[in-house]
Amino acid sequence: MAKTEQAYQIAVRLTKTEYERIEDMIRAGMFRSAADFAREAVRDKLREAEPIGIGNFSSKEIERKIDGFLTKNPGSHYASEIAEALGLDFRTSLEMVKRMIDEGKIRKASGVPR
Repeated sequence: MAKTEQAYQIAVRLTKTEYERIEDMIRAGMFRSAADFAREAVRDKLREAEPIGIGNFSSKEIERKIDGFLTKNPGSHYASEIAEALGLDFRTSLEMVKRMIDEGKIRKASGVPR
């Protein structure tokens, strides 16, 4: 049996015009409900906000990019900050940062990043 991810509920205020446009799309059969529309709109925005990706970079190239970033930008950094600065996927960056820490190539910062 597939494990389902925890779901959360949020409230959103819309103008009358926005609400009516959503209702028109529901009546046209484009969406099953306002909630279905909202889920799809959120997913679209999240996809737009995703970094372009790691392209065809090898693990070694990603490691070099992260090392270069840290050399040019001394101090503490979140993995998400590194990913954004380098245009890398967050998960890939996080995994690489963890690996580099485990291998002793970089060290985990103590305290809160700047």
